Amino acid sequence: MNSWFRIIRPINGIMGIVATWISAFIGVGLSVNNFIQQVAFASLAVFLVTSGGNVINDITDIETDKVNHPSRPLVKGEITLKQATYASIILFAAPIITSAFFISYFASATVLIADLLLVGYEKLFKKRGLSGNLTISLLVGLIFIFGGIAVNSLLKMIILFGMASLANLSRELIKDIEDMEGDIDRVTFPKRYGVKPAMILAAASVLIAVSLSYLPYYLGIFSFYYVIVVILSDALFIISISVMSKNPGRSQSISKYAMIVGLVSFAVGGIA
Repeated sequence: MNSWFRIIRPINGIMGIVATWISAFIGVGLSVNNFIQQVAFASLAVFLVTSGGNVINDITDIETDKVNHPSRPLVKGEITLKQATYASIILFAAPIITSAFFISYFASATVLIADLLLVGYEKLFKKRGLSGNLTISLLVGLIFIFGGIAVNSLLKMIILFGMASLANLSRELIKDIEDMEGDIDRVTFPKRYGVKPAMILAAASVLIAVSLSYLPYYLGIFSFYYVIVVILSDALFIISISVMSKNPGRSQSISKYAMIVGLVSFAVGGIA
């Protein structure tokens, strides 16, 4: 059981669940009580798709993980490739079906698109550098769109989609810088164009996201309480890019905390 826990890496899925509920609150406020079933199944879908993506990632990266992540279950033989493949199929297919029955066909189609993007990422885009980073970042932003679909409120999610995608793009680039030595079968952006251009792009995406972060308040989507919390998130993002050149690993870790605080700011702004 511990091996399966480690291969699906549930922390990412739990963050997706939180983001789904937050986007639902942002969409309809306390009226979310009228959409409990839809949001619950949307959250489950996000968790399953995220978990499936982590499984297929480990399947695809089994050779590079021998260098970058030697303790992962597939590398150690705790889970077989066949078992992992069956698990990824179930994790991808189940949310398509449940979304069609319990949310809407539109939601089901969105899950299918997310599945295809994840498979496309692992089989094609990941080895092509920036297109892979963009794919994952779009998937992160798509969670907010999906939460809006669950409660029939999409308009407010567009800005959050952009902010989340840009912030995650920076984190993806920093991760590629950190993993350069182990990425033996991938031509990532920093490997193709160099570390400095990758850092410039990572910093630019963060700064654009930070600049956009105050729009939800000025447009009346969020209350002033959002601004108080998002300032902390923005500060962490700026710190992450300031330490990027000296310690990419620390930068990536700080950016993760910045995204968590950013989620909290969305929640505070949407509820307060």
